Amino acid sequence: MIRDDLEKVIRVAIAGLLSGERDVRVQRTPAGVGADYMTNAALVFAKEAKKSPRELAEEIATLLRANPACADISITVEGPGYLNFHLGETFLYEAFERFTRTLGVNADFLSGEKINVEMISANPTGDLHIGHGRNALYGDILSRVLTAVGAEVSREYYINDSRESVQIRELGKTALGKGEQYKTEKLAALIGGVDFAGMSEAEAGFTLAAKIEEANERFITKKLGITIDRWYSEDENIRAKGLPEKTLAELRDKGLVIEEDGALWLDTPRGGDDEKRVIVRSDGSNSYFLADIAYHADKFSRGYDSVIDIWGADHHGHVKRMTAVKKILGWEGEFHVFITQLVSLKENGESKKMSKRAGTVILLEDLVDELGIDVVRWFFAEKSISTHMDFDLALAREQSAKNPVYYVQYAHARAHSIIEKVGENNKDDDHSIARVIAEPTARALVMKLVYLPEVLKEISADYQVHKLTTYAYELASAFSQFYRDVRIIDEGVVNVSALALVKITKRALAETLALLGISAPDKM
Repeated sequence: MIRDDLEKVIRVAIAGLLSGERDVRVQRTPAGVGADYMTNAALVFAKEAKKSPRELAEEIATLLRANPACADISITVEGPGYLNFHLGETFLYEAFERFTRTLGVNADFLSGEKINVEMISANPTGDLHIGHGRNALYGDILSRVLTAVGAEVSREYYINDSRESVQIRELGKTALGKGEQYKTEKLAALIGGVDFAGMSEAEAGFTLAAKIEEANERFITKKLGITIDRWYSEDENIRAKGLPEKTLAELRDKGLVIEEDGALWLDTPRGGDDEKRVIVRSDGSNSYFLADIAYHADKFSRGYDSVIDIWGADHHGHVKRMTAVKKILGWEGEFHVFITQLVSLKENGESKKMSKRAGTVILLEDLVDELGIDVVRWFFAEKSISTHMDFDLALAREQSAKNPVYYVQYAHARAHSIIEKVGENNKDDDHSIARVIAEPTARALVMKLVYLPEVLKEISADYQVHKLTTYAYELASAFSQFYRDVRIIDEGVVNVSALALVKITKRALAETLALLGISAPDKM
């Protein structure tokens, strides 16, 4: 990758000025800057070098210009000491040729890494709502990207179906006609198809939850297009195996359990938490926290290099206590918890309700049926999960360039149409893109194409999957401008170098959309 290459030569240059290697960061320049990449390395290390940032930047630039690897790169010092890099045509052409061999998707940044991604994990008390959708699609796209860069990813769904669960017991009351919790028309239909005679509230709830979970699994697999590698039942894998009791015994052995007010508490402050946490209530029942500890102990015991949990906004307070448990129990492997913020539906500035079947709950299936999975996937993926999201229904319904997913899919369809149109037309004999790179919009398209592996590397490091939709839209925009300015067929003769760029763009768009789980239509 270009950025990796630049960081390497800059590290070598700085090592010649300071003793030892330094960590260097290169980034793409913002729009309007007459360069392709930049680094603030001189500003970072100026104090250590006992020089002004500008002076250090000039010295680094001198060393870089003498490096044969930078022979076709224009290097300038700007402002207080930024180093800017403008790639020459030969350098860019060679980088593009390397990119076309893999399109940057089959990279190996995380080769050999084993990663567990737990997503959705909704209580089996009803259909998935739009909040679950943000969780599900973020987890799926992240998993696709991590797999594309070489990781071995296992997608997991935790089913909270323990008979001891308050939710399961409340569901059982509804099944037995003793309550109305979680009641919807769909749930009433499910209840009508099961004979609950002689069952306790816990058994009735467990039985009904299994029916609900079965429907949710079908929806997740068929309509959302998400493959879950392991459906992890709390009842089967934790409760039936006595893991809470075994976990409690381990915590006691380590001196981590505090008896107070008739309850048992875990000394989580030892791991950095704000306060101790209940693991066995005063009535003798186990808390959810104890089951979570048992579950995570099981996950970490499977030898993953990284464990990723994706939780809803209502779980924010649970992050610190689980992080503390990992620390005090010494589980090996990285642990990342991501919280998806709330989602609301908006249309013309007003809040909307779409659910046809569940009162105040906005069902994810209704949204998918209304808009199609491609649109739903894009809109959920295009913003950081750490921010509140307003889902713009009016924009989502648009079938025009105003709708970003339509715009990107149309770019792919246009590329396909161009390739088909060429047909048997006469072709010139220039099969390289070196000639077409001289055109500014062609150069901009090439730069956008070779940036794809860098985007994937960034996402594999910071897990910000919304960068993928941003990249896809910018690639489609760059292609549109290229098509506007460069003639593919001129008086019956095909510009083969331009056509080659169209073909690579089509493939890159298709690969990017596939990572998002979105179709790449040939016609629209």
